[in-house]
Formats: sequence, C-alpha cells, structure tokens
Amino acid sequence: MTIQDDEGFEGVEVETPVGTFRAGRGRSGWAGEDDFRSVRQYVRRRIGFYRLVWLALWAFGLVLIVDVATGWDGWSLWVGAVLGILLALRFLTLFVFDSLLGREAERRMIEAELRKREGRRH
Repeated sequence: MTIQDDEGFEGVEVETPVGTFRAGRGRSGWAGEDDFRSVRQYVRRRIGFYRLVWLALWAFGLVLIVDVATGWDGWSLWVGAVLGILLALRFLTLFVFDSLLGREAERRMIEAELRKREGRRH
C-alpha cells in the first residue's frame, strides 16, 4: 500500500527518552501546530520531572530500608544526597533556566536575528 499525495500524510513523530524526532513531508498547514507542539513538549517534560521525583523517593526509601535493616552505616544518606542533587539540577533546568536556555529562548534569538537582517535589507 502506498500513500498518495492527496491523502494528507504529514509525517510521523517519534518520541524517545532522548528527544522527539519528526520525519515526513513537511509541516502541516495549521498555524498553531508549532505552539501546540511546544506546549505539549513542555507539559511532557513537567510530567517526566514529577515521575522522576516519585522514582527517586521510592529508590531512596528502599535504600534507606536496606541501610537500616543491615545495621545503619549511613551510606543511604550519600545516595539520597546524590539523588537530591540530580533532582535539583533537573528542576533548575526545567523550571528556572528553560526560559533562558531552552528552545523558546533559542526561537526568540533566531526571530530577533531574522528581524535584524530584514532591517538591513530595507
């Protein structure tokens, strides 16, 4: 079975743990698609952060139980500290620095540069 041009195939989007990839015949005609995609991506990153928090809490809880059950050496606190540092970095990346270093910042910088170049031409 082949897909004809008039069937409206716009491509496929594949989501992986390292990012989202899009392949196909170009963009849709809907003007708000980029906005919807960026908002959806942001929401998914937030949900991923909350899942990571729950996973870290469960992992630390299990490590703490094992540490206490085997005579309390205190090594679980080091594991908790590492998990806490990783969560703090992820939090800063997602909620604090996203507007400074994220894709939206990149888009704003590109648009500003394009406006500068358009101004030079006219």
